[in-house]
Amino acid sequence: MAQGRFIVFEGLDGAGTSTQVYRLRDFLLDKKIPAEVMREPTNGPLGGVIRLAIEGRVSLHPTALALAFAADRADHIFNSHSGIMQALKDNRWVISDRYVLSSLAYQGAEIEDIDWLIQLNRFVITPDLTIFIDTPVEICDQRLAIRSSHFELFHSKDKLLKVSANFAKVMFREKLTGKVIVADGTKHPQDVFESFLPAIQDLILD
Repeated sequence: MAQGRFIVFEGLDGAGTSTQVYRLRDFLLDKKIPAEVMREPTNGPLGGVIRLAIEGRVSLHPTALALAFAADRADHIFNSHSGIMQALKDNRWVISDRYVLSSLAYQGAEIEDIDWLIQLNRFVITPDLTIFIDTPVEICDQRLAIRSSHFELFHSKDKLLKVSANFAKVMFREKLTGKVIVADGTKHPQDVFESFLPAIQDLILD
């Protein structure tokens, strides 16, 4: 069986990452390649607290939220039952909807010391490939307004602009990202998928 691979999708809320995550999973499963979708925050206990904070149902200081994200990520990576490393050892592909770049970009909108955030996440493992869905803030803002009427912590246009600027600052840190492909999120979802498909095929054949 071919070795497992770790693929990460990143982008602003509303960029279209989830659509591509499931397109890739279905593509791999059609080829009989074991693949599973994971996400951050996770569905674990730490991720649950983070989601409450994002939805404004509990209040966490930005520093505490950054620490919670890092703790959730450590469990995401190292959990012996449901973690990334265990899946890779079992020769499964892991497709993660968000990873450490999202922490740097989103928490960096509240905490200016991005170097501290990087140090906080120095335990991370490097993905085989990071696919950044590059969608303008204006389009993301419009999509979010259509799909969600309830409060979320980072869903204002001003915050999305800060997050977008932070993504640009941290995008190509190889230890955190592995190889990076930037896909145009304004295109039709199938065209977006086909833009990064050659890199996926290379990983299958490698």
